[in-house]
Amino acid sequence: MRARHGGAAAAQMAVLLAALLVVVPLCHADGPWTGSLAATTDYVFRGVSQTYGGAALQGGLNYQNPTGWFAGGWASNVDPYPFGADFAEVNLYGGVGWALASNWSARASYTRYLYAWDKRPKPYDYGELSLTLGYSDRLAATVSYQPDSARFSTLGYVRNKPSAAYELTARWPLPRGFALVGGAGYYDLSHLYGVGYWSANTGVSWVRGCFSFDVTRFFAEGTVRRLFQDASADGRWVATAVCRF
Repeated sequence: MRARHGGAAAAQMAVLLAALLVVVPLCHADGPWTGSLAATTDYVFRGVSQTYGGAALQGGLNYQNPTGWFAGGWASNVDPYPFGADFAEVNLYGGVGWALASNWSARASYTRYLYAWDKRPKPYDYGELSLTLGYSDRLAATVSYQPDSARFSTLGYVRNKPSAAYELTARWPLPRGFALVGGAGYYDLSHLYGVGYWSANTGVSWVRGCFSFDVTRFFAEGTVRRLFQDASADGRWVATAVCRF
């Protein structure tokens, strides 16, 4: 981890956690509009740190229509490379969900990943189509397809190549607002770099009202380190605080 992250990360976390303490008593989750504010010690996405081991401040806004369709946006600071190229990731999404029999549900969505204030000379924006099958709030399986992926790794920069993700997440409720959480995924980068890789996570979540706190351990196979070096999240512990309103 780069030394420059230490003081800045602590300051970022302190500021947002203070804001969360103010917002939590006022938060509401009624109506079609919902939102979130979060602070995390590391923004990990599919086994790779998007902040190179540093903290992230995140927020989102979502509209849910009674007929099932939804739309929204989410943003986080990112810093995926060791030379410190700080900018913002903005995800704009829309889709539709519908109920199936016996607590089963399905959801289809499209997300556009945008990188604002990105000083890199090459574009990294891409889109993703996803289909999720879920059982209650305990189990979800998602298949995602990215028709125009853009990535940089030790093997170079690749753009406008397809990739895919296959993910499974689970949640097991415990007493007093606690839950065991976990997930695993396979990420097919064969059209980009001729390889794919596995990653997983497990942890504990605590929910009280609209506030939640998670502690998660991440795992990633050696291919992730070969492609992304120290951005591999293998073996990392991450703490995340979220306020939903």
